Amino acid sequence: MSNEIEVEIKLDDDFEKTKVIIYTSNMNEEINKIVNKIKNNTDNTLIGYKDDEAFLLDLEKIESIYTENKKIYARAEKNVYLIKKRIFELEESLEEDGFVRISNSEIVNFKKVLSIDFKIVGTILLNFKSGEKTYVSRRYVKKIKEYLGV
Repeated sequence: MSNEIEVEIKLDDDFEKTKVIIYTSNMNEEINKIVNKIKNNTDNTLIGYKDDEAFLLDLEKIESIYTENKKIYARAEKNVYLIKKRIFELEESLEEDGFVRISNSEIVNFKKVLSIDFKIVGTILLNFKSGEKTYVSRRYVKKIKEYLGV
């Protein structure tokens, strides 16, 4: 048995939407990744701009995405990049990758969170592995608790 993937594309004018069918003998992590990629139509990167230069940002390295002065920024590995998308678009496309909205102006990558502090009544403090910190707004506390299962 080979791990080789066979791809077949059939063009048919009768189809209004694209339909993907996967034939496999068993579900595994590789098939799950393929399905998630197709559903999310993402390649695990986001384009960020810094000093008139475009960078391909690996989603795994992005800590948070936030708005400031009506612009969207991504913080990744102690650098900040301008993002030319709207925050609601990013929220929708990144939720499968572990990103969660914590306020009207910020989405965080929970894979980059080191610890969560519930001590302050009515809010949550997120401590990132990089040493950065941010707060969950009161309006999103319930959503974050549900996400965390607490």
